[in-house]
Amino acid sequence: MKKLLFVIIALAIAIPSMAQTPKFHNDYYDCRMAAYAKMPIPENAMIWIGDSIVEQAWWESLIKEKNLVNRGIGGDNTYGMLHRLPLYLDSSPRKIFIFAGINDISANYPVDDVFANFVAMVKMIQEKAPECEIFIQSPITPNNDVLAYAYIKNKQDKVQELNTRLEQMCKDMGVTWVDIRPVLHNEKGEIKEEYTKDGIHLYPAAYEAWVDYLKKMKYVRR
Repeated sequence: MKKLLFVIIALAIAIPSMAQTPKFHNDYYDCRMAAYAKMPIPENAMIWIGDSIVEQAWWESLIKEKNLVNRGIGGDNTYGMLHRLPLYLDSSPRKIFIFAGINDISANYPVDDVFANFVAMVKMIQEKAPECEIFIQSPITPNNDVLAYAYIKNKQDKVQELNTRLEQMCKDMGVTWVDIRPVLHNEKGEIKEEYTKDGIHLYPAAYEAWVDYLKKMKYVRR
């Protein structure tokens, strides 16, 4: 009886902990990872790491930079990016653009943990590819009026908190903070309705405005 009681208590402790374990592996993630493994990254590349917003962009056409590589994966979060980042650093990239955070916040992962993942990614790049320029791009806030996904709604405060902390992190760690919110947001601090098809994913015009800003700031070549 005592043994059975011990097992029940152990399960009661373990189950909530397991439920909170961050997840990034799924069939799509693994499929994209397998595909990317067949596509070697050239040396001195510009690498874009992110979620579906990064994956869906045609960066190679918008940005006329040599050896530009898109490593976005739809549905990915900072845990998944931190897991796969080492695969990209042996090629000695010259620039890495990171765009992440919305999927983490949508999954209700603590901002502290998401922020810690960003810090870990920056430290890893600085250690393994010290000549690489790092660009941390601000997570953008979904447009709640047209948002198609209920689980992403009403996350403005969390997105703002993460952005505030990321901006300070960039100052502290000597990397470039790229605030794209003034470019893509409306007066309510959400993605402009004309820029989004479902409240979070972007129309081509949004990507064009995004890249125009990068060019204006001389983060990428005109």
